[in-house]
Amino acid sequence: MAHTQTDSARTEAGVLPNLVIAGVMKAGTTSLHTYMAQHPEVCASSKKETCYFLPLRYDKPVAPIEQYHFNFKHYSGERYVMEATPGYFDGGRKVAQAVKDTLGHTRVIVVLREPVERLFSFYNFEKAMFFLEADIDFDRYIEACVAMPDEQVRIQTNHRFWGVRGGFYADYLQDWYDVFGDDLRVYFFDNLKCNPLALLGEIYTWLGIESVAPAALTVENKTVNYKNAFLHKAALQWNRKFERFLRSYPFLKDALRRVYFSFNGQPFEEHMSQAARARLQAIYAPYNQRLAAMLRHRGYTTLPDWLAPARAAHRQT
Repeated sequence: MAHTQTDSARTEAGVLPNLVIAGVMKAGTTSLHTYMAQHPEVCASSKKETCYFLPLRYDKPVAPIEQYHFNFKHYSGERYVMEATPGYFDGGRKVAQAVKDTLGHTRVIVVLREPVERLFSFYNFEKAMFFLEADIDFDRYIEACVAMPDEQVRIQTNHRFWGVRGGFYADYLQDWYDVFGDDLRVYFFDNLKCNPLALLGEIYTWLGIESVAPAALTVENKTVNYKNAFLHKAALQWNRKFERFLRSYPFLKDALRRVYFSFNGQPFEEHMSQAARARLQAIYAPYNQRLAAMLRHRGYTTLPDWLAPARAAHRQT
């Protein structure tokens, strides 16, 4: 049975979410947030990543609750109030418990992506956002991530080197299950990419609301390289400044994005080497095995090939 907005999420200052997309980075959460925002029973945050609980990852205090309320001031009685901050997932139990304590009865969605491809996408994203030096290649980036001690990589200013550890899904998921139990569902980027309507149908069935197809299914937050760095920096600043406005007019946002990338976008030229892929697959193998066992224990019977390595290897022969 679907639950409505809980009393604990209502205050005199406004309304708070009862649906959180908590992870993971570069796994299609922006697209999923955009699709679900078009449902008449979902009030999406005016800013996709509110990041309200994110400071807890770095042992910092959260902002006053009024700042969180501001993201949902347009609420008009929808059954679900939603935000999506994929950085929450890596915060583990500390963040999960804070979400639960603050929001009460809340449902949580986690989207997982094959970790090697997610890492390469994260690497390209960090470069496109100017968080990494332009001359660092993927092999050197892997070395930097692996070499940095845990206590250093957990410092907020070193987040750009969290890339490899960000794929250790089994290290974080159990904490979220311990806090949310059956109010948490895991979905896969593979399905979001191949058949977004079917995935949305699964989510809406779980939420207990009518399955409504979104008017638009554009890919959101796809990382694209740039031709002119100065122009790209200006575009990023402009997008951050007007994000709330643009999310209210998704067709305008899509049109502007298409125009911008038509003259300042270009594909990334770097490709992942087979040696790098093999090294990363070896790193992630034990975590994927633990994750697969965890999900099967929770009743997941259909898993993507990257969580069934023996079957995937058989298909490639």
